[in-house]
Amino acid sequence: MPSHYAVTGNIGSGKTTVCRMFERMGVPVYYADAAAKRLMHENRDLRSALTSAFGSEVYGADGRLNRRHLAGRVFADDAALARLNGLVHPAVHADAARWRTRQVGVPYTLYEAAIVLELGRADDFSGVIVVAAPEAVRARRVMRRDGVDHAAFAARAAKQWPDRRKEAAADFLIQNDGTRLLLPQVLRFDHEARRAQPAAHPGR
Repeated sequence: MPSHYAVTGNIGSGKTTVCRMFERMGVPVYYADAAAKRLMHENRDLRSALTSAFGSEVYGADGRLNRRHLAGRVFADDAALARLNGLVHPAVHADAARWRTRQVGVPYTLYEAAIVLELGRADDFSGVIVVAAPEAVRARRVMRRDGVDHAAFAARAAKQWPDRRKEAAADFLIQNDGTRLLLPQVLRFDHEARRAQPAAHPGR
């Protein structure tokens, strides 16, 4: 099976932008956040578990996930957030494992998620790519992208590791601060990953 690398980074770092570059080079990417949203709608066992944990209001009369209700339950409640993660992440991991088995004839695969390191999952991968940018840059991006104020950005950012800690845990670091070109960094990793043995860690 091809090597499997995590792509992570704090909110506004540009993980998706980097992953789109890899996809254009023929590298399959599993987007964990998008998969979680899909599974919360499609996976019957997960739907049942979410309803049991957070009440029948978690799904509307139309059967769609009530994101506002769920966010209100977990936003300021760390225990509720941990309960949510404990239900959703195993379903995502199982879905990603099935996805990997379908990726044949590819150089390697990528798993894009914001909190790979926070969940202690680094050892599940051949290596961890961290996409990094200064907090001020990330804040501007998120406020412009999502139409939120700095307080909303800060509240979301507070649930992730500080930049310095996350960057120190990287096997390969991609700087997306707006001053350095992304493509040469992506190409460097791609070159190393393609020539590496399955258990190797590019950038180490």
